Amino acid sequence: MVNVVIKHFLILFLLVVFTSGCMYSEEIERQKDNPAFVNEEINRVQSAVENYFEKNKTYPIKNSTEATPIYEKYILDLRKLIQSQLLSSIPKNAFENGGKYYYLLLTPETSPKVKLMDISIFQQADELQKKVNRYALSHDGKLPFGSKISTGFYSLDFKLLNSNEEQIQSMYSENFLPFLLSDSGDVVIDYGLEIYNLLQKQNQREYNSKLDLRTFLIENSPYVPVKSYPYYWLNGEPQITSPNK
Repeated sequence: MVNVVIKHFLILFLLVVFTSGCMYSEEIERQKDNPAFVNEEINRVQSAVENYFEKNKTYPIKNSTEATPIYEKYILDLRKLIQSQLLSSIPKNAFENGGKYYYLLLTPETSPKVKLMDISIFQQADELQKKVNRYALSHDGKLPFGSKISTGFYSLDFKLLNSNEEQIQSMYSENFLPFLLSDSGDVVIDYGLEIYNLLQKQNQREYNSKLDLRTFLIENSPYVPVKSYPYYWLNGEPQITSPNK
């Protein structure tokens, strides 16, 4: 009888420990996306990057090429900041610490700003790109175009890919955003809705036609619009445009 009681007690104890551990892990994951936590970590890395540049006259960024999109280009090497004793620890939400974000630098030549790139979104778009590439290879270069969205851009015909329709959870809101396919075969995310909603909060009615409207997203958020093309104000709304415009 005593052994049975002890056995039940041990099982109950292990269940409590396991449940507490799960709840703690879930709380840690929620904290990683908490706005206050995110901003605090960005500010911490921003300060370390500025101090690193002051000492070394260069930024701790990883190698990239001229062809790398601007919002994916200057990924920070956080370990260099640790080694230089300018950063006490790697942020919990950073990829290097098991998180889902790359810390990267925007406009290092003029006004360097630390931002976050959502790796899970990048990977989802990259996997879809591979499906499109495989389709094109097996169909004499033909692309799985759906309906035309704007000049040079189409929805994806997921039926042709033998795949369920995919969207991404926006990092800017609770919206789900669609994928688009450029006439050159690039899979991109349509941030038009997010840009439009943000501009609706502005008092202006017109915008410089040469201004890439993605700048409003990065000025009002810690996140960069990964896998995106430029947006310009055309015909009274933001329209996605080829980066070679």
